[in-house]
Amino acid sequence: MQWRRFVVTAPRPASEAICAIMQELFGGLSIAETDAGLEHIGYMSLKADHEAAYHALLTALKRIPEELTTPEQIVTSSDIVEEQDWAEAWKEYYRPIRVSERLVIVPPWRPWPDPDSEVEPGPDDIVIRIEPGMAFGTGCHATTRMCMEALEAYLEPGARVVDFGCGSGILTVTACELGAGEVLALDNDPVCVEVTARNVEKSGVAERWRVQRAESLAGVDEGADLIVANVTAPVVLAEARNAAGLLGRGGYYVISGFTGRSEDEIAARLKAAGMVVVDGYEEGEWRCRVTTRQNPD
Repeated sequence: MQWRRFVVTAPRPASEAICAIMQELFGGLSIAETDAGLEHIGYMSLKADHEAAYHALLTALKRIPEELTTPEQIVTSSDIVEEQDWAEAWKEYYRPIRVSERLVIVPPWRPWPDPDSEVEPGPDDIVIRIEPGMAFGTGCHATTRMCMEALEAYLEPGARVVDFGCGSGILTVTACELGAGEVLALDNDPVCVEVTARNVEKSGVAERWRVQRAESLAGVDEGADLIVANVTAPVVLAEARNAAGLLGRGGYYVISGFTGRSEDEIAARLKAAGMVVVDGYEEGEWRCRVTTRQNPD
């Protein structure tokens, strides 16, 4: 199958704004570090109106404040790729990644322990095998790793988890491997829904998960013990009240996908929704926050 690929390369300070733009246009994206800056990649079916999408992308990028980046520092491109070619290209540089003392991400095509990797095996390793396909979530990005650390710290065995913006399904698989009783994976991108289903089915975590397409947490009709949302700042802001309404007593809302520039606004919105930050992780400019309901019933 062929896809139209859109690539935006820009300095790190502009990444959050670019993520929000591309999330809205393409439903998902992947991010890679290059010598020229962060490379943000989105995909669209050739059946869709990709010319209109590219025009909308260029228009939105022009509105990024110049204190984050200048127009000359944003480089865009668009081309057509085969899905198989894209997958093979990933395999050239996707290697095992250690997230924590126990969590390690290993590509399905690599052995573990991997004799060609600098990552050393540990006696208590929980191995997360994931193939991203055309979806966000490989473990290469700081926000994914921080969410995995938060899941390891706050997920109780048997918990009901919602993975909102599931991307490749890496956090769904992680939650299952850490002992979640049930995981509902949600994404507004049909490609992400398909990739998540494929990855979770291959992971061997039995019938403890469901995946479906959804635009918002508003449509979830069951409560949750933990919600993880590795999305963008605008989505975190929009979903604060919905998340608060779903959490049971002592439940946690783990949020990431934003930088320090959005932290005050997000904290204020969470407070207005009756939520309070109880823990946090930071890597570079990226943030992950663990929140819970204030004065739960």
